[in-house]
Amino acid sequence: MKHAFRISILMFGLVGTYVTAAVPQVPAPDGGPILVCPPQQQLEGRCTGANLPPMMK
Repeated sequence: MKHAFRISILMFGLVGTYVTAAVPQVPAPDGGPILVCPPQQQLEGRCTGANLPPMMK
């Protein structure tokens, strides 16, 4: 019974590692640009400083 319990804990750890690695990463402020306007507005140049959050001005 102890061995089955230990094996199940190790298996959950291994499966959890693979599941965590499979989740896509979220962009961070220091990892690249964070888009605050729709792409169409960016192409048209309608995104001004008023649309940006305070930390990006």
